[in-house]
Amino acid sequence: MPNVRNGFRARENQNQMSWELTFMRWADAWWSSSFLDRLTPWFTYLGSHFIVILIILLCWIVTHQRRVLRAFISLYAIELLVVYGLKYCIRRPRPFLFLEMASKLSKGPGEILDPSFPSSHVAFSFMMATFLARWFPRYRIIFFILAALIAWSRVYLCVHYPTDVVAGALLGYGITKIFLHYYSPFPAGPKQEKGG
Repeated sequence: MPNVRNGFRARENQNQMSWELTFMRWADAWWSSSFLDRLTPWFTYLGSHFIVILIILLCWIVTHQRRVLRAFISLYAIELLVVYGLKYCIRRPRPFLFLEMASKLSKGPGEILDPSFPSSHVAFSFMMATFLARWFPRYRIIFFILAALIAWSRVYLCVHYPTDVVAGALLGYGITKIFLHYYSPFPAGPKQEKGG
């Protein structure tokens, strides 16, 4: 009986996400290339936990400001709670389970495949982009372009649905904006650059 229920649940999930799967099949046929297959699994790693922690440490090393360090760690903890709380409440299966395109993942450093919705890589990418854009507004376009490319890479690799990355981007951006509205480390930290 458990196998029957699991099979029914899988078919039900596939039906609910049919338009996204259709789009991803079309997109894969349009933009897939051997070069991107090799590059994208490494590029998408820029949204991983390891890179977030590395950037937090680099910010502290460069500024020597504990206020900045506390703010970044607190923001990261909030994002973790929200994103992974949603992941394990919704438990959306990964799209490659239906698309049979998991081979692209083997060409990069690999990753832990938890539930799909929302995308943690995208949430953390937009968290970092929003935080750094507030700190260095002159480079905000670069930060958000990188975050958007990481979001695209999640769909390209078939590890997330389009709505996963949209939700991740909104969470990463929205939570960070609210956090910085009520607790900004920058007045006591390094002098912010003026935007162009």
